[in-house]
Amino acid sequence: MGIPERATDGVERYVRVESALEPQFVDAGRSLAYRFNRPGSPQVFVSSLESSSAGGDARQITDTGGVVYQIAARPSLDASRDELLYVIDDGGDEQYQLHLLDLGTGESRPLVAAPGLIHNFGSWSADGRLLSFAANRRDVRFFDVWVLNLETGEEFLVVQDDSMNAAGRFSPDGRSLLVARPNLDLPGDNDVYGLPLDENGASAGPLRVLTPHAPDRAAEWRGLYFANDGTLLALSDEGRDFIGLQRIAPGADGDDPSGEREFLRAPEWDIETATVASDGSRVALVVNEDGYSRLEAFALDADLRLAAPLALPQPPRGVISTPRWRPDGGALALTSEGARHLSDVWLAEIGTADAVRVSQADAAGVELAALPEPEIVRYTSFDGREIPAFFYRPSGTNAGQRLPCLVLVHGGPESQSRPALWGRYAAPQYLLSQGIALLVPNVRGSTGYGQAYSHADDVELRMDSVRDLIAATDWLAASGEVDPARIGVMGGSYGGFMVLAAITEAPERWAAAIDLFGIANFETFLEFTGPWRRKHRAREYGSDPDFLRTISPIHKADQIRTPLLVIQGDHDVRVPQEESEQIVDTVRRNEGVVEYVVYPDEGHGIQKLAHRLDMGERIVAFCRVHLLGPSRGAASAAE
Repeated sequence: MGIPERATDGVERYVRVESALEPQFVDAGRSLAYRFNRPGSPQVFVSSLESSSAGGDARQITDTGGVVYQIAARPSLDASRDELLYVIDDGGDEQYQLHLLDLGTGESRPLVAAPGLIHNFGSWSADGRLLSFAANRRDVRFFDVWVLNLETGEEFLVVQDDSMNAAGRFSPDGRSLLVARPNLDLPGDNDVYGLPLDENGASAGPLRVLTPHAPDRAAEWRGLYFANDGTLLALSDEGRDFIGLQRIAPGADGDDPSGEREFLRAPEWDIETATVASDGSRVALVVNEDGYSRLEAFALDADLRLAAPLALPQPPRGVISTPRWRPDGGALALTSEGARHLSDVWLAEIGTADAVRVSQADAAGVELAALPEPEIVRYTSFDGREIPAFFYRPSGTNAGQRLPCLVLVHGGPESQSRPALWGRYAAPQYLLSQGIALLVPNVRGSTGYGQAYSHADDVELRMDSVRDLIAATDWLAASGEVDPARIGVMGGSYGGFMVLAAITEAPERWAAAIDLFGIANFETFLEFTGPWRRKHRAREYGSDPDFLRTISPIHKADQIRTPLLVIQGDHDVRVPQEESEQIVDTVRRNEGVVEYVVYPDEGHGIQKLAHRLDMGERIVAFCRVHLLGPSRGAASAAE
């Protein structure tokens, strides 16, 4: 379906709101590079930290015509070079290619590029000579680990295995590399390995498991720092419900993997991300407390244990991501986003009172201070489980007024909705300003609330999460603030499946449904999704055809009575276009109400500004008719 001419609408301001993220120190720590969507889709910008304009000097240094997905500054021990790796694909096809940009000359060159194949960046060595990455060159279903020596141009295949290997961090001397490998037969389980390398970057010995554990007890590790003596700092949930900071000592000799393990920091919330300074002298932690982030920092002693806490200024309350230490360890750059502040790059200097906003994202005329901060609520599901959610009330509503409401459900499924919607939900943000309330639940299966909660929807428990979503309508009706006859539901990817499942399992509950590239049929999804994803996804959803049919909305589509808007990108390799077309064709045959749009050269997520503008206006127009229009009048089962 083509894209029509647009009529200017208030939602355009919300779509044009800027987002900056993923800072990297460059120019020996004197500047920050980051990804910024000011041109319409994320490109690389650089801001000097020595400028009095505090980010006003932002310079665009890439123009790829698409999306820059990731960046990583190349280390330089003598500051003789200033280079940045960046990751791109072709029109959203997720066939990632690695390029290197010289920040001095502005020239770039492909580092690791092979059309039709995926290259996942791992890390740089401390001296910038070596680069690790994982690629599916040998077999598109599996990822091997490679090391590129930039001085000689040689590539070394260092780990070959029919699995989903991920390249990790180098030891400071570059003579060892971390490799992570998931257990595809047990959800939430992986191991981290150490691999010895020679001075050129080639394998110099066998992989050695650093995290041996009982095969029937799921545990995950993410390596943060691998010392020359083999000591590992990692984030892990081993033996815990939440993720903590763990230290793993080297074994008694080189062949002994059973080093002593201890948790250095183990709050009753997840440590969601962490970063260690390049010299191993300090660590910064971001703790996820009920969706909000709290920043901590500590000095590390010579044995890589926590020493004194470090005083770092906090950015505005919200969600913190991608922290990075300055090369001298004196400051931290990070991304911060909240309900009332945009996604921006901030600098937190040790010992100072206030963090400094560097990137200066533009609000495009949206009055941020007038936006509502969400209330953290918990509602009871069918089995008594408490489901956490964020409830946004439109500003200026009258007491006793029963509002329409849009329920936003995240994808994943192992993900978490947070109190920050910028860059993902422009149209619902605008609808909030038009008097539509938002409920953003984290149904069972979400991360951030413990390991048991995140696995409470695995395989045969899949539909319990759908019941959690349906139970949201009970809570909304009982609140007295929402009109139960004007509740809509919206989600993307796995969240799109949740939308379709909600309107097939309980069609009487929903006045409108918006499915963004969602799964309609798990059998065809597992057949046609990218081959490198199939076994991993089957671990989460199951592989028995009879079971998959019971949870696939396509087989209950005759139950759909809810007006439906379906949005899809034509280059989506995660949830192929066939999934959207199946549900659209079925609803049309049943003479249901469905609108369908496919955006060209878009993958799993709509990135291009023109398409985001069109999508925002379509969603707003759809909700105006079905949520802001007259109530359906019929009593909902939720009343």
